[in-house]
Amino acid sequence: MTQDARITINNGRLQVPDNPVIPYIEGDGTGPDIWRASVRVFDAAVEKAYGGKRRVQWKEVLAGEKAFKQVSNWLPDETLDAFRTYLVGIKGPLTTPVGGGIRSLNVALRQVLDLFVCLRPVRWFTGVPSPVKHPEKVDMVIFRENTEDIYAGIEYAAGSPEAQKVLDFFAKEFPKEFKKIRFGTLEASREWQTLLESIGAPKRDVNLLVGIGIKPISYLGTERLVHSAISYAVAHKRRNVTLVHKGNIMKFTEGSFRDWGYKVAKDFFGAVEIDGGPWCKIPDGKAGAGLVIKDSIADITPVGRARGAGRGHRHRPWRQHQLADGPRHLRSDARHRTEIRRPGQSQPGLSRAVRRDDVPPPEVAGGRRSDHQRHGRRDLGQDRDL
Repeated sequence: MTQDARITINNGRLQVPDNPVIPYIEGDGTGPDIWRASVRVFDAAVEKAYGGKRRVQWKEVLAGEKAFKQVSNWLPDETLDAFRTYLVGIKGPLTTPVGGGIRSLNVALRQVLDLFVCLRPVRWFTGVPSPVKHPEKVDMVIFRENTEDIYAGIEYAAGSPEAQKVLDFFAKEFPKEFKKIRFGTLEASREWQTLLESIGAPKRDVNLLVGIGIKPISYLGTERLVHSAISYAVAHKRRNVTLVHKGNIMKFTEGSFRDWGYKVAKDFFGAVEIDGGPWCKIPDGKAGAGLVIKDSIADITPVGRARGAGRGHRHRPWRQHQLADGPRHLRSDARHRTEIRRPGQSQPGLSRAVRRDDVPPPEVAGGRRSDHQRHGRRDLGQDRDL
């Protein structure tokens, strides 16, 4: 292995040698099987693309169950050092017990290496079976926040001293907000148990069990995510970027994400408001001219001419339930997502981006925006694309 064959960054662009060293984590469970098949595809693709003039030098690094068994460490420092040194790496599935045990290795990797964007291109390939009427119209890219919001990984287990400290702090410093924690006191828990017993439920001892999580969202964290998404849209000549949020419920985190996203579009790309905003558009004469930046509230299904596969199916993977008209855009996701659409596609509908991968995003057919939308007010049934 050539030790100096490292991928580097020069003036913001990757410099890739002919024989780059790329570290990989084989992964747990099905990871070894996936890797054995995948590496053959990777090597064959490089061979075909470059006629044998270039090749990848694969360097295995340890993480997860395999690392723990070999070196008694779930995420060795050597693994993190390798990713820092070689910049580009690949990872298989890693063991993370749900609800207990070790903390998420995926979250740890994101936090330590500051991998702030989870970028997910989603498209259909000819010949692949699909339940969608027109899978060839599926073409989107997801930019999901990866280190802030719930992905900061700041949480405390119910019943733990840490969770109790947070509860005590809220009870003392923010008594009004503390009341919103429905079962934040033993008294409230016992009151509920008494009600249950009054309708025939058995007696039992109830404890104070409240898990606590913190979702920090900053301006600079929003800036780099949204800037990345808009830059991608400009470079790849996409049609629009949609900020997806829950600002209707969480105004100072999700709502700020939306407002800051528009600020990034204006400050960095010269976008101007459309009909008084908040939607905006990059004007003629600037890079990305014509690109529309808009927003959508997550988990809202607009009522309109929605039709096609997946309508009303709420508990199956959303990627299998794009509508007949299909999503013709990129969507950046996070809690916050950003949707971008390829040009030349007629009247695509504004999609509802979702928080979980198991909720489908129904689409609506295109149409004119309502007065509510032009003034930043969105009513169910009035979400339409430009």
